[in-house]
This record gives sequence, C-alpha cells and structure tokens, in this order.
Amino acid sequence: MNRDGRARYVDVVVPATDLDAANEQLFVLHEIVEEQRREIEKAKADRERLLAELQLLRRGLFGRKRESFDPNQLRFFDETPVAEVEYEEIVLPERKVKRKKPGHGRAPFPEHLPRETIQLDVPEAERCCAECGEGMKPIGEDVTERAHIVPAKLVVKRYVRAKYACPKGHGVKTAPMPEGVVDGGKYEASVYGHVVASKYADHLPLNRLEGIFKRYGAPISKQTMWDLLVRVDELVAKPVLEQMRAELLLEPVLHADESPVTLRTEGEKATRTGYVWLWRNTRIREVPKVLVDFRPSRSRDGPIAFLGSWSGALITDGYSGYDAVERRNGLRRAGCWAHARRKFKNAFDTGSKTSLRVIRPIQRLFWLERAIASRAERDGLSVDELLVLRERVRARRSARVIECIYRVAAGLEALRSTLPQSELGKALKYLGNQREPLMAFLLDARIPIHNNDAERDLRHIVTGRKNWLVFGSAKGGEVGARLFSLVLSCKQNGIDPEEYVTDVLGRISTTLQSQIATLTPWGWAAARAAETAG
Repeated sequence: MNRDGRARYVDVVVPATDLDAANEQLFVLHEIVEEQRREIEKAKADRERLLAELQLLRRGLFGRKRESFDPNQLRFFDETPVAEVEYEEIVLPERKVKRKKPGHGRAPFPEHLPRETIQLDVPEAERCCAECGEGMKPIGEDVTERAHIVPAKLVVKRYVRAKYACPKGHGVKTAPMPEGVVDGGKYEASVYGHVVASKYADHLPLNRLEGIFKRYGAPISKQTMWDLLVRVDELVAKPVLEQMRAELLLEPVLHADESPVTLRTEGEKATRTGYVWLWRNTRIREVPKVLVDFRPSRSRDGPIAFLGSWSGALITDGYSGYDAVERRNGLRRAGCWAHARRKFKNAFDTGSKTSLRVIRPIQRLFWLERAIASRAERDGLSVDELLVLRERVRARRSARVIECIYRVAAGLEALRSTLPQSELGKALKYLGNQREPLMAFLLDARIPIHNNDAERDLRHIVTGRKNWLVFGSAKGGEVGARLFSLVLSCKQNGIDPEEYVTDVLGRISTTLQSQIATLTPWGWAAARAAETAG
C-alpha cells in the first residue's frame, strides 16, 4: 500500500517451469470437474430411468391395464403435421349413446333353460270375499321365476348284463358292455371331460379339484386325475392336434406369441423357465384355429420345429427368436403396431408428454382399420371385397400416416432431451428397428396391423398360471399345451370344452383316419351346426 492508501502493484516474475506445472494442475482439475459433472448427469439420468421403471412396475401391479386414451389428451399437439387424411366413404358411424334405464329391471332367464313348474293356490277356506261373502272365481295366474342351482354330483352307473347259457353246455352269452374310455376303466367319458375343462378352462389346480370331489362324497386323488388327463392327451389330443396343425399351416397368415412358465425339474427341488408358444390364424371371417406348443426354452428351435417348411406372413413382436425361421423359410415378417403404441404409452405414463406426437398418428392407423371394418359390415362386403377396400385405403391413407409417424419420431430422436435409456428413447429405438415389419401390412391386405388376437388367447394361459403356478415336469408342460390347444380352440369356436371332450372320447375309436378332421374343435362345431340346421 502507498501512503495515500492506494494499492501498489508489483510485477512478479514466475518461472516457466512453475507456470507449466500450474497449467497442468488446472487441466487436471478441469478434467476432474468434467468427469464429476458427467457422473452427476449420468446419475440423474439413471435416477430418472429407475423412477420411470418403478412407476411402470407400480402401474403394472396396481394400475389399469387398458391402453385407452382421453381424446382430449391426443389434441395436445394438434400442430403436429399428421398426414392429411380424408375420410370420404369410410367415415366411422356415430356412436349411439346408451342411456341407462331407470330402475332395476330384471332380465328374463334364457328360454333354453329347463323349467320346473310349482303350482301354488289360495287355500279353499280363503276363497270367499270378506266384504260380501261370495265365493271368488279364478281370473288368471301370476308367474314368477327364480333361478335354482342343482349342485353337481357323481352318479354311479351300474351295468347289469344278462347272461344266457346253453342247456347242453355249448356256451354262454352275455349282453355286450358299452365301450368305455379304458378297458376295465372306472370312470365314464364325462369325468374325463369334466377334469379337462376344470383344469384348463376354469384354471382349477388338481389339489383344489380334489377337494371339490371330496365334497361330492367321492374323492378322486390328484394322481388319478393326472392319469385321466394323460389318457385324454393320448386318445384325443395327439391325433387331433396333428390334424389341427396341418390345417393351421395351410393358412397364409399366422399370429405367434410366447410366454414363460415355471417348470419343475424332475428329481430336483429347483425350478427353471419353460415357454409356451401360441399360434393362431387371423380373424378375417375364418374359423378360429388356435394351437399351443410347449418348449423348454425360448430359443429359435420352437418356431423352426412348429412351422416346418411353412412360408407365409407371420405376425409377431420384435423378438429375435423368429429371425432364423424367417431367413430359412423366406417368411414375410409383420410387426405389431399395438406393441409400438404400448411402448410410447409407457413413455407417456412416465411423464413424457412429447410421446403423444407419435401416439396420435398411431391411433389414426387403428381408426382407419375400424372404419374399414365398419364399412364392410354396413355394406355386407365379402372377404374379397373387404381385402380390396383394405388395400386401397391402406395405400392411399395409412401409408401417409406412417410417413408422418417416422418423420415425427426422427424429430424427437434428434432432441438432446431424449435419452437412449429413457422410455421414450426405447420406444423410438423399437420403432426404428421394426420399421420394415411394421410396414408389412401395406403390402398384403390379409395382414392385420396388430398381434392382439394372439395376446388375448395367451392371456388365458397367463390367468391359469396364477392358479396352478408350475408345470410339474416337461411331460406336464407338453400335455398341458396340447389340452390348452383343444380348450382355446373350443373357446374361440363357441363350444363347451367339457361337452366336446366327452363326445370325442366316444367317437375317436370308431373314426377313420381320413375323417379325423371332423373331430377338430372347428370341425366338430361345424358338424353340430349342420345337425341343428338339419
């Protein structure tokens, strides 16, 4: 400091070696700060990703499973340059608002239910008028119907066969015994059908079914019921499923999906994961055909073994296990727009409002498909006419919507705020990787735009899995898959699986191999419909 209080600056000469060392230290400190900044940003991104995953898990456990949207939400981004789609002749009809009926009206019981009439009358001593003393005359009846359940029960059928002997000792004749499921068997075909339907249609584990039979007063052990199921598999499922698979592989378009199941390892307490693969045809007014195949793993061997040399259009998700059979057979792989939409819906549920920019045009694809179906139903179009309409609308309108989807997706992907590990980043990556399969429906009008039909059928097995939990062995998985095939095909064709199994067990031994097609669930349903019509 000078005497007047002002600062005095003194030039300090720093040696070059010290300056280099200081610069090096500053550079190191700068690198450390940058590395810490990157770690903080990564930690923030990981935190956001984990919070998003936690939110999705909570929604999966406790939230609604539906993927519907509030129409007002889809208008948030009306400035998005969605393809200018004109709706001309395929406008969806206006929805009729269902008004709730006042009061609590009771629907009548179906006419096909059996009725038991119980006559009630006024006692004879009370048929006089209290005012004038004259006898009352009948003027009609009031009829009231109440439902009554007859509890299930086991009935033992006793076959008493008459025997005749020759007086001269030449021989004995006995009335023939009706053919049973098993020679010398203890149970009628109806018991076999009931056990199959209870386990594979109603999801009752065998131990629970054992308790039910015990309440009937005729306990049947779990091992006995398993033997019944194996017998149905040997007599019905194996020969009929061979025909079902042959007919399914004649279809030009198939759906496929798979789901894990817990498999108990024989001789060990440990469990491992097996897979059920579901295959079905499309819903363009064809007879529904559903097959389930069990495999010990999710490898490419499952599709290769089931499809053989089949080469058509296969609708799947983005799982790479189908790639090998696609290359080998020259399949046309078709993607599922419901899968793509679901991933953007997950991004939306975790707070990414910009995902609506993609969801909105995807919804337009589904609206167009519903409009096509609505017009086909309104005008009574044949299958060929429906396919022509589909082809025209998809080429003129759906293709333009898809161009918009990928244009918007490219813009979102270029944003710095779109992290690859975020739900939106994953959705955009899926959309990009599946571009060719997702556009396959534009090339073939027979291909639907989603795989929801297979997922809906597979949900039946997933619901049952929550009850029976595990397959007891690999053989249990194979038997279960074949019987699930029968039950699901019955369900899709609107027939009772218990009635079907019971009836087919009585027919299988007398049906020629050339007529085995009449015993498939859809063949059996068609025969019953023809009998009813005749």
